[in-house]
Amino acid sequence: MNMNVIFRRRKPVATRFDRLLAYFDQWHGCPADAQRQLNLDNEIAVGQFDGLQLHSVFQPLFQARTMCPIAYEALLRAQGPGGEVVSPEHAFAYPMTSEEIIYFDRLCRMVHVVNFVRQANPKEILFLNIDGRQLLNVGGGTHGSAFETLLTYCGLKPTQVVLEIVESRIDDLGRLVEAVSDYQQRGYRVAIDDFGCQDSNFDRLWQLSPEFVKLDRSLIVQSMVNPRAKVIFPKLVEIIHDLGAEVVCEGIETTEQHQFAMSSGVDFVQGFYYAMPQPALLDPDPLVATGS
Repeated sequence: MNMNVIFRRRKPVATRFDRLLAYFDQWHGCPADAQRQLNLDNEIAVGQFDGLQLHSVFQPLFQARTMCPIAYEALLRAQGPGGEVVSPEHAFAYPMTSEEIIYFDRLCRMVHVVNFVRQANPKEILFLNIDGRQLLNVGGGTHGSAFETLLTYCGLKPTQVVLEIVESRIDDLGRLVEAVSDYQQRGYRVAIDDFGCQDSNFDRLWQLSPEFVKLDRSLIVQSMVNPRAKVIFPKLVEIIHDLGAEVVCEGIETTEQHQFAMSSGVDFVQGFYYAMPQPALLDPDPLVATGS
């Protein structure tokens, strides 16, 4: 898609981040290791964990009706001690103990939050991925409480955050339902990510009642080559709507995929076809296609 992409200027660092930086410097009241903390580097939030450098990029979600970028998914970009690229999957394998898992997950999320807050307007929404292990390591009834405190340090409300969960990777459905309920009661919204891959099923959607369902990219890819998949895709969107959730079609890379997703009635679209992940947020003006 050919378009003029305009990025925003970052806002100056505000002193309100002081308490947030101190939180990671004094983990559980003890001085944090020098390699585990949150820093501001040239007014950009950067995390450190055991030699890893943790950075943010954002991929917009466009509202299908207006093609405005009204939400952003934060994605982790990590570098090793020598500057080498470390995949998010390998980065999340660094923490081993329960406490390290919780710390690392919160650190990544707050790197994203700070970098988002300094650019976003109050109406824009931040999608954040949650490590499934973190859900199982936090005590029942407390999910989202510490995160809510950290958000207040940045001036962000839980209602501006959507937590993305890959439900098919979590075997303990009872704990998952409990965690999702805890988050929703605090005002967070929940998105089921990669729905349609592996062991995803509607039974879990009924029990979790998410506000958003993100369809796995494989579904739209198959719809382009498989006539049966092409028939089923719009019906899948309709069923999810009947369950009270909005549908995000992610992984769109071609004009054909874009046109099919729009005709299928999805609520949001996301993918390289519209914008690549970048540290800066897009200008909020509607996206206008001028050809491909």
